[in-house]
Amino acid sequence: MTGASETTRPGQIHGVPAEVTSFVGRRHEVAEVRRLLSISRLVTLCGVGGVGKTRLAARVGTLVHRAFPDGVWLVELAALNDPGLLVPAVCEALRIPDRSVRPPLRMLIDHLEDAQALLILDNCEHLVGECAVLAEALLRSCPGLRILATSRQSLGIAGEQTLFVPSLPVTGHAVAGSHSIVVGDAVRLFAERAEAVVPGFTLTEDNRETVERICRRLDGLPLAIELAAVRLRALSVHQLLARLDDRFRL
Repeated sequence: MTGASETTRPGQIHGVPAEVTSFVGRRHEVAEVRRLLSISRLVTLCGVGGVGKTRLAARVGTLVHRAFPDGVWLVELAALNDPGLLVPAVCEALRIPDRSVRPPLRMLIDHLEDAQALLILDNCEHLVGECAVLAEALLRSCPGLRILATSRQSLGIAGEQTLFVPSLPVTGHAVAGSHSIVVGDAVRLFAERAEAVVPGFTLTEDNRETVERICRRLDGLPLAIELAAVRLRALSVHQLLARLDDRFRL
């Protein structure tokens, strides 16, 4: 990578937060994103807010980093309100020194033109047009670059592969250590997060149906499920389900 720091190691991951909780499910989606990245230089993960697009992108970036000797770089765009700051924000995330009078886009292209790298543009939905222009310019000028974007809608440029990220299924397969209780990834996620906040919590045949109903009421959305599980510090699963009748206040 032109102008890369001397301390950069091959395949290093930059800006991708370390996982502090287990990654549950998404085997098919992970495999599909990896497949799409092998055939396309731009892959966009689409889906509603809270469905886990960022977590999926980060997991894929971690798994494929050895294929990108110049690194995997995640650029978080959610807090970026000024479209004019998009390119400077990417330059900052890539640690490009601001020592030139050249336009930021030219600096970015010069930095990446010889790179074998993966750029993750996270939360593009409020900057779709600007992200599309940037992605097109980078892909045209930097043949070794691949881009993985997350957005509530596709960027809409030529060559883009789009994967819709679904909610987690409520019904599914057996859980190890739970006496072969058959549940989906949404329930597995709830149970694992509940175990983390309530020592001794165990998914059983007695509470499984209640947990499944909670997960269905939350549409299988990972973020909503994780937030709900934290409420078990003060509520039982039955109380939690009852209070979901007033889900927005809860």
